[in-house]
Amino acid sequence: MKRLHPILKAFVPMVKALAETLGPDCEVVLHDVSDPERSVVAIENGHVTGRTVGSPLTDFGLYLLRSPRFKNVDYVANYMTRTNDGRKLRSTTVFIRNEAGEVIGFLCINYDTTKAFAVKEFVEQYLKFQNLEEIAGTKEERFVSKVEELLLEAMQEIKSLTGKPLRFASKEEKLAVIKKLDEKGFFLLKGAVEMLAKELGNSKFTVYAYLREARKKGDSIMI
Repeated sequence: MKRLHPILKAFVPMVKALAETLGPDCEVVLHDVSDPERSVVAIENGHVTGRTVGSPLTDFGLYLLRSPRFKNVDYVANYMTRTNDGRKLRSTTVFIRNEAGEVIGFLCINYDTTKAFAVKEFVEQYLKFQNLEEIAGTKEERFVSKVEELLLEAMQEIKSLTGKPLRFASKEEKLAVIKKLDEKGFFLLKGAVEMLAKELGNSKFTVYAYLREARKKGDSIMI
């Protein structure tokens, strides 16, 4: 290793520690800016950018040294850069200064976001939902352990549409209720007719008659 300024030398263990902490997708680099053509004096996980000890300072590093905008800046965090093969990096550069406040080095962290973006795409894909109401006209699918629960829930939903006990509904309202329930598959459940008959205050034979009439009238029935 070339002879380093004592302040830079103190950062060498940090390069290794950060790399072990942040993992193999994170490159950690220490630059000695006194020799821009061979500025890299310590590097871990160099496979991220393909660099080694002795590699030069980047064009952005040269810009940071020359631009007055960064005269009193301590670090630039979380900016995006790209590798030569197009991978996106999340990068941070820390300015290392001597006692006089002059920049003598950079500590750089370059995180390869390839895996992170793959996870993001996976999560977005599996959190993409179709609207059940648009597909089937119902807001949600109910998961019950007993058929009685399904019957009761269907009845409660229909009661909310009329705003009053079903036994006090008019015939047209009852026909509309039956049509809605029929569309939901209510009458495929055992005991459905008997339960509805009790709620309507009619016999099950009347419910069957209403069901035939509702199916015959089709879309002309409205609540």
